[in-house]
Amino acid sequence: MGSLGIQLAKNKGAVVIGVASQKNHAFMKDLGADYTIDYKEAIGDETKKNLPDGVDLIFDCASGESLTKSLTALKPEGTLVSILNQGNDLDPGINFKYVYVEPNSRQLEELAQLADSGKLQVPIGHQFSLDNAAQALAQIETHHTTGKIIIIP
Repeated sequence: MGSLGIQLAKNKGAVVIGVASQKNHAFMKDLGADYTIDYKEAIGDETKKNLPDGVDLIFDCASGESLTKSLTALKPEGTLVSILNQGNDLDPGINFKYVYVEPNSRQLEELAQLADSGKLQVPIGHQFSLDNAAQALAQIETHHTTGKIIIIP
């Protein structure tokens, strides 16, 4: 989701800071990230080196310690959007939105148009046969996959 998030944010004109391991920084830059930060760093402090006032939005695709270290970068009026964390463990003063993706034909059409125009790429990280679906799940559970995982019948 992060690889798509970078591209969608750039298509809307956002300054994007990608957070991942050092080995994925070039990948994020290729997708359009303006800045990259290693998730092992003090993410909030590192963010403020480039954007001293902080950020308007954090799009969380990892949660856990990475999210906790990012929160100091959020402007007081900023918003945290997460696809994993439902906000139960967060400061109630944070403007928070949990996103659960549901089928939406209009949004899918918009994504298709972006892909057709070359403005949205879906990088493939791994391909597995249906017989190896358990291996695909194991790869997902590592939380260290670059690109999308595809299961081929």
